[in-house]
Amino acid sequence: MNKKIWFYAALAVFSIFLACLSTNYDYDLFARLIVGERFVEYGILPYQDFLSYTPTHPWYDHEWGSGVVFYLLIKYLGAFGLLIFQALMMFLTAVFIIKTQKLQKHAFPPSLLFMAAFLAIFTHLNPGLVRCQLFSFLFFSIFLYILEKTRLGKTKNLIWLFPLIVIFWNNVHGGVVSGLGLIAMYFAGAILEKKPWKKYLAVLAVSGLTLIINPYGIKYLNFLFSAATKHRKYIVEWWPFYAKRHIVYYLIPSLFSIFGVLTALKTKKYNYTKLIVLLMTVYMGLAHVKLLSLSVIVVSALCYNDIIILLHKCLRIFKKIEKSLYPAIFILALSIPLFSPLAPRADDTKFPFYELEFLKINNIKGNLVSPFGLGSYATYKLYPDNLIFMDGRYEEVYNDKEFMVLKHFDLIMDNWRDIYQKYPTDIIMTYKDTETYILLQEDSDWVHIFDGKLCGIFVKKGTEKFTYLEPEYNIDYYRNTMFKHGDFRND
Repeated sequence: MNKKIWFYAALAVFSIFLACLSTNYDYDLFARLIVGERFVEYGILPYQDFLSYTPTHPWYDHEWGSGVVFYLLIKYLGAFGLLIFQALMMFLTAVFIIKTQKLQKHAFPPSLLFMAAFLAIFTHLNPGLVRCQLFSFLFFSIFLYILEKTRLGKTKNLIWLFPLIVIFWNNVHGGVVSGLGLIAMYFAGAILEKKPWKKYLAVLAVSGLTLIINPYGIKYLNFLFSAATKHRKYIVEWWPFYAKRHIVYYLIPSLFSIFGVLTALKTKKYNYTKLIVLLMTVYMGLAHVKLLSLSVIVVSALCYNDIIILLHKCLRIFKKIEKSLYPAIFILALSIPLFSPLAPRADDTKFPFYELEFLKINNIKGNLVSPFGLGSYATYKLYPDNLIFMDGRYEEVYNDKEFMVLKHFDLIMDNWRDIYQKYPTDIIMTYKDTETYILLQEDSDWVHIFDGKLCGIFVKKGTEKFTYLEPEYNIDYYRNTMFKHGDFRND
């Protein structure tokens, strides 16, 4: 087996190993599965919300295609399918980064150590198994490779794949705007470098027009623009890296991105296209940690040579580590079965298993307020017996007014009781470590009926029962039932 095959085999194994380290699913995965099942099994794509009891706007689901993919993976491969999907997307993203590295003048050979570090940082930035953003990261790396190859004059027509890719990308994740933005950056760079620029403008125009090829037609464009420019000061993943909550966790990828810019600035002759792409993506990544993955991809692809040259004194050490990394990775492969890759990742410190099971077995029906992140899983388990106030489909479905009502309730701000005084709320599930939980215990209109590991459950006074059944407390039960849900046909 030649060295190249060993290299990519080690990279693939390491991707699977890192995916196995993920213990949690993203909260919004379950909202995606709902849409995917309805489309695959019943041929229905919702245009209006049917899962909540609050006022909503038309449902522009920019991730509906992801839901279809995730549901098919669950249906035919179970939880293992989701894990393999995560590993595959990480691996393919790394492959296109390497292909872009090889385009650089006097390119250094691909480094397993460098790419393993990239995958480790990438996994750190995306710890939850299976998010729709994985599609955007892969397509972004593909766009970067094709644009760089076009800029260097090594291809003429490959760029015309973009409109076809955009059609698919646009229907799996709204991050398609990052791809269009990347084309615009190369267009601007071509103008500054006084190189042919019309091809970039033409492909950008055609790709932009293909955005209307979606289930919602041209109306979707207004939603996409609104979502891309929305100020999300209460959504923590849109906070900057220097926010008190983020600075420690995101310090390494942020420093890596900044380091990449500094290495590019160190060169005597500036590549303006490269600088534009680096500065824009790194700025966006530092301003919104959700976008840090894009800047890490760009730095890994475009600054690889610069980084290696800057660290040339350490090359001997790197080569020694590189050689030892191959057996180390394949030894790690032996530990993969210990992570039970076939089993769902059931984490009762993140998901309200006991609380939702309590509502289900005690037949407690009605309108449910839950924490923002937990609404998706609550719907997945309880619909149609329980409708929710709101979940992570915030931009797709809900109005800003209701979002603020929920935030005021969670943070005990002015008029925090509006959520149950102005809306027909029957059940409240709130985290136990909050002031909301304490104040509801003191509220004479609400009765505290159950405490799970994460949340307490309250019902309106007069609707409580004398006795309740206790939920199952064996985590294996929830691991086996994680993807069993309510009936979505009766909307």
